[in-house]
Amino acid sequence: MSLIKWQPLEEFNVLRQQINRMFDDIVHEEPGTKMFPKMQETPWVPAIELQETETNLLLKAQIPGLEPERLDIQVSENAVFLTGEYQDQREMTDQGIMRSEFHYGRFTRLVPLPSAIHKEQVTAEMADGLLTLTMPKAMASLPNMVKVPLTKPDQAPVNK
Repeated sequence: MSLIKWQPLEEFNVLRQQINRMFDDIVHEEPGTKMFPKMQETPWVPAIELQETETNLLLKAQIPGLEPERLDIQVSENAVFLTGEYQDQREMTDQGIMRSEFHYGRFTRLVPLPSAIHKEQVTAEMADGLLTLTMPKAMASLPNMVKVPLTKPDQAPVNK
């Protein structure tokens, strides 16, 4: 039996090779696939800003370059549901794209609202890639109240 000398740095070399292989799988393009294929599967949702005034809730969403007919907006009394789709408009040529960080495909966004709204009165406006929803707040209905007379114990009504 022969002895093999232990080389601790060799184990680090093997680890380095495995990490390099992992990054090569993520980054390098295989023929017939898109550049960064695994990174393109990352879901994307539009950024939002929700503002509350005395009478309205204002929801702004950044959706640049999306045609209004590709956007679906649904509201309930307590939430807003946005769905849209960016379609890839690129045509592949011999020179191809080296890197693209554009997001393509379908997105969905559910935004819970801090107070109830009148869903029938919601208005939507799209300008310069910014969607603005104006949602009138629902007024809380006042409960029916009944005045209760206060009597002293010595004046309590007598049951007959």
